[in-house]
Amino acid sequence: MAMAKMGKAFKKAMRWLWLTLALLIIGMVILVVIGRQTITGVDHFRGDIQKIIEDQIGLRVELGELNGEWPRLVPILDIERATVFADDNSPAVVISGGRADLDLFETMAHRMPIWRELVVDSLQLTMVEDEAGRWGLKGFDGNSDADLSLFIDPLSYSQLIRFQDVQIVMQFFSGKTMLLSGRNVAMENADDFHRAELSVIVSEQEQLTSEDASPVQAKSPAYLLIEGHGDLKDVESFFAEGYFRFDDFNLSEPLADLARSLLPSLFANLSDFEANANGEIWFSFHPGGSANFEGMLSIGEIPLVWLADVPPLTDIKTEVTGWYTPGSDWGLRLQGFDLNWSDTEIEPLDLVFTQRLGSHWQDFDISVNHLDLTLMSELLSSTGIADKKVLNAVENLRPQGVINALTLGHDHVGYYASANLEKIGLASWKGSPSVKSLDGYMELYGDRGLFSFADSDGFEAYFPSVYKDYLAIDEATGSINVSWEADDKLLTVRSNIIRAKVDAGSSNIMFSAQQTIPSGGNPPDISLLIGARNLDATQRSKYLPYTMPEQLNDWLKESILDVDVEEFGLLIRNSPPKFDRFSQTTQLMMKTSKGDINYDPNWTGVRDATSLLLVDDVYTEVLLASGTIGSAEISDAKVIYSKDNADNRPFLLVDAQVVGDLSEVINILAKSPLKKKVAGISDWNYRGKTHSHLDLVIPMVKGLAFDTGGAGKLGQQYNVATTITEGSISIPDRPISMTDIHGQMNFSLQDGLYGEGIKGNFWQRPMVTSLYKTGDEQRIAFSGDLLPESLNQLVAFPWQKVMVGAVPIEGLVTIPTAGEDSIDQPITLQVTSQLQGVSLELPAPLVKSAEESQTLDLTFYFSPQFERLTATLAGKAIASSLPSSNLNFDLRFNNAEFNAGQISYDRPMIEPEENILRLSAYLPTTELELWQPLIGIFERSETETELSWQTIFDLRFDELELASFQLQDIAAIATLSEQLVDIELSSDLVDGQLLIPLGESGQAPKINLSRLRLPSTLLKEKTTASTIDPRRFMAVDIAIDELVIGEKNWGSLSFDLRPEVSGASFNQIKGNLFGLKPGFFENEPSTEFFWKYDGKNYSSRLVGPVGVGNIGEFLSSGLGTPQIVDSKSGRLVFDLAWQDQPWKISRENISGDFAIKLQEGSFYKSPGGSGAVLKMVSLVNFANWLRRLKLDFSDVVGKNLSYNSLDGTLHFENGIASLRDPLRMKMPSGRMSMAGDFDLLEEQVDGRLVATLPVATNLPWVVALMGGLPAAAGVYITSKLVEKQVDRLSSISYKISGPWDDIDVEVDRIFASDLKDEKREKQAGKQKQKDKQDNESENSQK
Repeated sequence: MAMAKMGKAFKKAMRWLWLTLALLIIGMVILVVIGRQTITGVDHFRGDIQKIIEDQIGLRVELGELNGEWPRLVPILDIERATVFADDNSPAVVISGGRADLDLFETMAHRMPIWRELVVDSLQLTMVEDEAGRWGLKGFDGNSDADLSLFIDPLSYSQLIRFQDVQIVMQFFSGKTMLLSGRNVAMENADDFHRAELSVIVSEQEQLTSEDASPVQAKSPAYLLIEGHGDLKDVESFFAEGYFRFDDFNLSEPLADLARSLLPSLFANLSDFEANANGEIWFSFHPGGSANFEGMLSIGEIPLVWLADVPPLTDIKTEVTGWYTPGSDWGLRLQGFDLNWSDTEIEPLDLVFTQRLGSHWQDFDISVNHLDLTLMSELLSSTGIADKKVLNAVENLRPQGVINALTLGHDHVGYYASANLEKIGLASWKGSPSVKSLDGYMELYGDRGLFSFADSDGFEAYFPSVYKDYLAIDEATGSINVSWEADDKLLTVRSNIIRAKVDAGSSNIMFSAQQTIPSGGNPPDISLLIGARNLDATQRSKYLPYTMPEQLNDWLKESILDVDVEEFGLLIRNSPPKFDRFSQTTQLMMKTSKGDINYDPNWTGVRDATSLLLVDDVYTEVLLASGTIGSAEISDAKVIYSKDNADNRPFLLVDAQVVGDLSEVINILAKSPLKKKVAGISDWNYRGKTHSHLDLVIPMVKGLAFDTGGAGKLGQQYNVATTITEGSISIPDRPISMTDIHGQMNFSLQDGLYGEGIKGNFWQRPMVTSLYKTGDEQRIAFSGDLLPESLNQLVAFPWQKVMVGAVPIEGLVTIPTAGEDSIDQPITLQVTSQLQGVSLELPAPLVKSAEESQTLDLTFYFSPQFERLTATLAGKAIASSLPSSNLNFDLRFNNAEFNAGQISYDRPMIEPEENILRLSAYLPTTELELWQPLIGIFERSETETELSWQTIFDLRFDELELASFQLQDIAAIATLSEQLVDIELSSDLVDGQLLIPLGESGQAPKINLSRLRLPSTLLKEKTTASTIDPRRFMAVDIAIDELVIGEKNWGSLSFDLRPEVSGASFNQIKGNLFGLKPGFFENEPSTEFFWKYDGKNYSSRLVGPVGVGNIGEFLSSGLGTPQIVDSKSGRLVFDLAWQDQPWKISRENISGDFAIKLQEGSFYKSPGGSGAVLKMVSLVNFANWLRRLKLDFSDVVGKNLSYNSLDGTLHFENGIASLRDPLRMKMPSGRMSMAGDFDLLEEQVDGRLVATLPVATNLPWVVALMGGLPAAAGVYITSKLVEKQVDRLSSISYKISGPWDDIDVEVDRIFASDLKDEKREKQAGKQKQKDKQDNESENSQK
């Protein structure tokens, strides 16, 4: 059933189809019949046809003559001319010589004329760009009611359309007009496929009208082919592709016009040029009306001779791509744009050009991947292609470097540009900043611009109104803004904060520059602000503006030394001259630490300073929070550099607080312009705490004379106020010092040093000091008192023993101003005292009681070292008949070391000799022991250095008691060396030398006398003194060459006298006293004498050997006895003592032994005498004993008795002299010996005498002895017996006894043996007794 229904429907449709086809055929027949009848008169319907067209398209139409024919089934219509006028009555479409073959079937199908073939001799279209940038046929834009379908539809459906000549006038919204000419245009349509091909010529014209519509003939045509699909009326669906090929196609006109229209200033002088291009382009039209294309382009040469005599651009090659976006923009991209220019190497470029459409025709973009500014500048300068202003800017700015990713364009705001800059260099122009080798990013937009950069490779910047040379910047990050105020014609360049690193450190920089254009000859208004932290100030000279005054600039460079710059700020403004005082200004701020600042080369600089430097044009201020001047600390300091005075002279104002040691304050002054003011005291030692206020005005003009100021003038001012606590002042290497100083000391040029009530201690005693200036002399006055022992610091002397009481003093230090006339004047310290309350415990004439007044004046001289001391102690008269004399001192020093001196009392002062201290004095008399402590003045300790000078005492006395002797007319010259005092002494009694050792050498003084004369009366007087204490004798070594006592010359004597606790010893006794020679034997113990005293009793002892020559000389000269015995040589040994003083020896108190041994002498006959000594000597005179024998020995006794040797020992005890060792005498013909006791008190003797004579030589004597002595009868032994036997036979022993004056002599026995020593006999007797006892004991045991 369904099939049946479908069959019925199909049959019904077929009937309608055939019916319709039949109707169409009938209609076509009727149309052809009617058309053929009417077409030949078509021109009669021209008006109607024109009206129909006008009604349909909505525009006025003007048709020329119409002709038609209809052969077969193809109607043909010829038209002479057809013009469609736009609303402004200008032709929009002009067709000349058209012939159209109508396609009836297509026409019927589309219900509009569709041409099988349309041939037009000339077609001129005017295309207009609207505000939106869309193109349309003039009169048919979106603002009119015209319908364009009447033209589009036939073009879309007609099979073949030919145009012999087509001219399309492109009217841009900008007003520019471009003419596109095509020849042999052929269009083919097949349904929705469309094809067109033509030859294209491009020409430009300012205006094209219907009256002047002749085409511009192209020299180099191009071929264009387009194929598309879709409805030509439906842009949204239409798609087409095409190919455009050109050979020697001249692009100069459109390119030049485009350049001039877009960048009129840059290409103001660009004229027409010939640029014949070759290439091919493929393009596509996309639904919606957009298009894009790509291809290749090459230009062989673009001559530039029409601009300048420069080489042409050659071998231009590039890849081209482009696009067109309806209502938006169009553009092209040139990739690998390569060209050659002379020998210059040019890197290929990539360019992108975009232009907005419609009302935004002025808006465009040009992008270039890179540009060599050096090359571009050279090209612009060489060709002169730009206008004069641009060329002038290029010439002055001399741009260098490379621009990457450049974008240049225009939009509704204005021109804009952006680019990456590499190694950009711009010269300064009219005072503007300049750079070298800068990397960054630039952006311009309308009347605003931006340049930002983050350059880490380093560049150089130049601010000509600030610095004279480029500044090297290692790194920088920041941005710069540019603006143009059209109303004020003002160009402004202003940076944001630029963070930069330079060789000095990191900094922040801001600057601005403003310039009116035209400038009218005025320089730009430039401001620069630099801020930084932690900079290296050694580079400061690079960053100080040269615009500052030269003196200020020099001062900053020379004064700010090595510092740590914590903060730095610099503000520079340099604008055209105005009444505004800030139009040109330089302001600098620098906060520093650990800095060295030499604010004036003549003053000690500040070290380790924490400061703030502020510069406001000429006015400069340095604020120091802390720092040091030398070792002193400075705080709250202000240093001002200014010219704010009537003379407009630069000066420094210094205001500071300084805390430090007093020595540093003086050191600061000593190294300042005030050094001459303090030259004399600068080398002294200073200590103590000070707080000083400095108020200085220092002119900066060299050679400026001191000016105290006046009306409008400002001169030097140096005001220093110092408060001292716990201070001290001392002279180097001298004990002159003042301690514990408290008070305020001030200084000014006008008043010098001044101050009142400054308190301190001078040698531990309170002093009050005042300072003032008199004329050109600075003075320091002080008053107080001193303790005598403090003078030990000047001279080592027990002053407290000779000066008792505190010494009141008044002192004055005078410091002359160092100048041309007074440079050699020394500083003086004058000390004066009346010695009130002070007693001088000295012998006359220097003795003084505490109640008396006596003037003491001392003056110390310093130049600047301590060089001289003069002093005067006013004298007092010794007696009313004698004038008073002063004690005068004149001591000279070199480098504070003693060099020469003179001390004189009542002696003329003479010029001191170099390296000699001479003490001259005259006194009628004095007691030397009272002056002995004065020697301590000149003593030195062992630790001190060797003396470089000698001390000489030149003393004169009328009389003087020395060592208990009264001397007359004494002259003594004592030379003091390091080790001893050498005194040359002469007087009436003594001449010689005294050597007194100094220090602690342990050596005793030495007295070497060439002459000592002791009057007998004086000696007797001294020896009868009641009490002499030998314990108080001084240790001394005495040597006397000539000892004269009375009128007798005793000879020479020397000994070492040493006091001891129990007396005094005389050691090493030597000499020659009347032939006695103590110390004669070198290898034997020395001869010594000891004088003992316990405070009540004396004792004396003489011990030691004494040599002797002729013993008779001693007896006769020394003891005053007749010559009894003599000798050629001998030896005496003393061991004698007596309980009394040395000269009080007697037979009652003498004890000890006396041994004698003489050689080669004779005994003489002794005369009678009553003296004890004479009697004692006569007792041992063997010559007398021989005479007293009862036999007659006249042949012997009548002559001197010669001997070969004589020796024996005499022992004294209790008034008895005993010959314990017999006195033996050996003679040429025999010998004699004597032993026994001699009572010295009773003058009794009890002894034996043995005489032995050889028999052979003395037989008559033996015979006589036998004859006279019966006891010997019958005893005879011849001389043939042995000698011992002979001796025994020839010896005789006598017993002597009785008073010395009447000695009883009797023969004891003959042929007696020799006398034995008492000691030997006693020892022998003791031994014999012991042997006997031993024998008896043995027998009893048996």
